Amino acid sequence: MDSPSAFNVHKRLKEEFVSNLHGTTMLEVGVLSAIIPVLGFMSFSFPSHLYGSFAAVKRTKTNGSDKDLSKPSRSAMAFDFVSKLVLDFMVIFVPTLACLTLLADWVLTVAAGVYGILLTTFCVSIFLTCLSDTVLRSQQQSPKAKPSPKEQVKSSQKAYLSSYRFVMMLVTCVTILAVDFTVFPRRYAKTETYGTGLMDIGVGSFVVANALVSRQARNLPPSKYGGVLRNVSPLLILGLARLIVTKGVDYQEHVAEYGVHWNFFFTLAGVALLTSLIHVPPTYCGSLGIAILSVYQMMLSGGLNRYLLSSERGPGFLSLNKEGVASTFGYWGLYLISIQLGHYLNFKHASILEWFWQMSNTQKGGTGTMSQWWAAADIGLLDLALWLLTIYMDHTVERISRRTCNLAYVLFVLAQNFEVIGIFMVADLLFPPKPILVLEVFNHNLLPSFLLANLLTGLVNMSMHTIFVSSSKAFATLLAYLAALVGMMALAEANKLRLKFW
Repeated sequence: MDSPSAFNVHKRLKEEFVSNLHGTTMLEVGVLSAIIPVLGFMSFSFPSHLYGSFAAVKRTKTNGSDKDLSKPSRSAMAFDFVSKLVLDFMVIFVPTLACLTLLADWVLTVAAGVYGILLTTFCVSIFLTCLSDTVLRSQQQSPKAKPSPKEQVKSSQKAYLSSYRFVMMLVTCVTILAVDFTVFPRRYAKTETYGTGLMDIGVGSFVVANALVSRQARNLPPSKYGGVLRNVSPLLILGLARLIVTKGVDYQEHVAEYGVHWNFFFTLAGVALLTSLIHVPPTYCGSLGIAILSVYQMMLSGGLNRYLLSSERGPGFLSLNKEGVASTFGYWGLYLISIQLGHYLNFKHASILEWFWQMSNTQKGGTGTMSQWWAAADIGLLDLALWLLTIYMDHTVERISRRTCNLAYVLFVLAQNFEVIGIFMVADLLFPPKPILVLEVFNHNLLPSFLLANLLTGLVNMSMHTIFVSSSKAFATLLAYLAALVGMMALAEANKLRLKFW
């Protein structure tokens, strides 16, 4: 067992390993943001239809009665559950991990290949779907009622938002441990002051994902149980627990990220507290968010950024945690804007492009599917505007900084996230995927899966000196870590556990 002094040496080396980094280009992060959703979509489509088609063909070869088919044995259900989970892991988790580690230097080639085989995947999926539908149709005594356009719209909304949230969590869970190994490119890690690394968008993406499905975005009244305390206290407890554990075991920390005592959960608690205290209708959240970010950016440009990015720290709590405290206002603005955008996604208000089309062609709105296409076009136009604004702000006002959560960073996060959402919206319209087990497993317990990933990350870091591990061993370790994460979350799903904190 290592002595305390030896452990401190390794701790310092690990901290230096993730310090003073400058990130990569916005183009590469944008390409990565486009690859992983497409990998996920192909994985969602192909294995589910492959498994479902063969399962349907297998059922036709059995001589069991309809009663046997409708009530499979417990062992058959367990085998089906495990088989689907293993297949999902092989075609979703493994390729994603490979793209972020071993294949990172060939990201553009991978992107070309992924989009090149996308049409082939569509063709195979369509063939397998036809095969499955043909077999199942022969078994059905009466056709099922076709869902109404309204139900189809609602179902698709849930599909692309669920897919987006899952992919966001997948990338987060992979990167929080992979960053401690040399197999993970340094340019993807968090930047020190200014710049764009893949991991820089993680915290912001978590804020966006929560806002899009929040009670405000869904136009639901505030919870009657506990109010502000119910929203904030679980996050404060998690933040305090993380602080106590990391200080207690002398775990490596990058103080310049949030401060001496601050962490990600305190930021979420701050956002939740401010949002609960200043409650506005979702249709006005965007305006309030823009106003907050504008004032905050003026303060940063007026000199606050120099103080936040300097090594100067006073003895007080605010000074010791200046980055975390100040950036909370930036994340609050991001959260408010995302609430209004989530309100649009949840309720599909009239499309701007559709309105112009109707005015120029004197036509009325079409079917539910056409409305979805118009909404997807709106998201594409919004994402293009966000990218242009990001580039403009980055070059003329202030460079992107996750550490201060400035206006350029907020625009960058929104552009990345709505790029992913737009891809899934179009994918769902072209070929709606069937339910995916691993997606349901994680979306039912999104925050607990993140907490478990952090716990496993800490255990791995305390059990080995990650920066000295070879690429092959690192990849194997990361696979084992992901398998353990999926397995534990699958156990929670199998036992119908919903680990919600509020």
